[in-house]
Amino acid sequence: MTKKPRIVIIGAGMAGLTAANELYTHSNSTFDLSVVEGGSRIGGRINTSEFSSERIEMGATWIHGIGGSPVYRIAEETGSLVSDEPWECMDSTVDKARTFVEGGFEVDPSIVEPVSGLFNALMELAQGKENDVVLGLGGIYENATNVGSFLKSGFDAYCSSNGGEGYGTWSRRSLEEAIFRMFSNTQRTYTSADDLTTLDYAAESEYQMFPGEEITIAKGYVSVIHHLASVLPQGVIQLNRRVTKIEWGSCEKEGPVKLHFSDGSLVSADHVIVTVSLGVLKAGIESDEGLFSPPLPEFKSDAIKRLGYGVVNKLFVEVSQRHFPSLQLVFDREDSEFRFVKIPWWMRRTATIAPIHSNSKVLLSWFAGKEALELEKLTDEEIIDGVLTTIACLTGKEVRKDTDTKPLVNGSVNNGNDDDEVLRITKVLKSRWGGDPLFRGSYSYVAVGSSGDDLDAMAEPLPRVNKKGGQGNCHDQNKVHELQVMFAGEATHRTHYSTTHGAYYSGLREANRLLKHYKCDF
Repeated sequence: MTKKPRIVIIGAGMAGLTAANELYTHSNSTFDLSVVEGGSRIGGRINTSEFSSERIEMGATWIHGIGGSPVYRIAEETGSLVSDEPWECMDSTVDKARTFVEGGFEVDPSIVEPVSGLFNALMELAQGKENDVVLGLGGIYENATNVGSFLKSGFDAYCSSNGGEGYGTWSRRSLEEAIFRMFSNTQRTYTSADDLTTLDYAAESEYQMFPGEEITIAKGYVSVIHHLASVLPQGVIQLNRRVTKIEWGSCEKEGPVKLHFSDGSLVSADHVIVTVSLGVLKAGIESDEGLFSPPLPEFKSDAIKRLGYGVVNKLFVEVSQRHFPSLQLVFDREDSEFRFVKIPWWMRRTATIAPIHSNSKVLLSWFAGKEALELEKLTDEEIIDGVLTTIACLTGKEVRKDTDTKPLVNGSVNNGNDDDEVLRITKVLKSRWGGDPLFRGSYSYVAVGSSGDDLDAMAEPLPRVNKKGGQGNCHDQNKVHELQVMFAGEATHRTHYSTTHGAYYSGLREANRLLKHYKCDF
């Protein structure tokens, strides 16, 4: 009886489970298939949870455009888009948000909306779309190398042709600049870049978006994951199986790839599909021992080093009252004499605090970069104090601390009226993607110095047969076993990186590469 080719998929996230689903359903039992997952759950950077009796997402949250999205198709087919239980649907959108500025006053939408329109138009221009709003600002992108400097040039050109009255201690220019920074901070959470000046400008136009609205999944993102995993026989997915080393490049016909696990066990495979995050790959090539033996060829390791990979974390707080408004937060510059020093630095690039739905007591804020990493270190008490101080300094509400004459449990914001107006934070939950050794961050971006070519290099299988370099331990081209180590995951997709659908497409790509190799009918 002919031995089945053994395929091991490392990682039970979107990419790994999509590949496993495709291989199992289209190979007619051709393969000996297994999925090894280092953690205790499936889903990877998809992690649906519960907080204050409501369904929330600790990781991936949005379907980014429903037109043509494979994630939307699966969610629709499985009935996951509707639910009788409350979930993080974010129906109290930014369109209904109230904008507050450091110093304790609300800004009229007539000032916010033109800046919002400018920012969106500039981002569309960076993404290769024409926009009438910025046609009069010609020349701002001729020498752009990064998104941050491009945005600044666009804002400066806009301000040079627009005047207006100020607000209190704010000049019109400084107020508009602070509002523009707020939208830039939201963009940081979209990209995971700590600073938008690290985002490559040329690559921005390669990134592709699906048309249509952006929505969340009522029954949780994990419902899509469970659907993909549901076809796999019991035992295919193995949890708590952390790979510590991948030996590849052997001329051996019988299992040329060897996987070493943290429990000391060893598994041989014909093909391995690596779906770990870019952060794990970066750590793997930087460590003394290294994840790969022999080390990855230069074309691959250089791409891993050049590409950007950042941290985005979500903060949920449960408050004592419903119908809390969605807030947009505008902060002063660091060198301003009117700056409220008591607002902690890790709150100062947070753009919004908003309920997860219009009748929810759960508020959500997003953090990126250094602030996201700091959030992971903070105690619940420090977070409560920082959030309440920020709300008080921007909205003008009085804050009572535990050191005040009338101490409060947990902490609260009071506007001086009766107890019904006291806002208390009663519970806190935060994600910790940066400190998790299985992820080491959130998602990838094309950094200055890298390009879409690096994303293509990420996707290229090893060894590179009949190409220079990367042959592992085998020097005889005639004996090289093809497709030993393959790569999938959001950081391997040139036009849909950083997304769950990019991870999905990458899993399909590698599965179909193997199906074609073995001439399966798919």
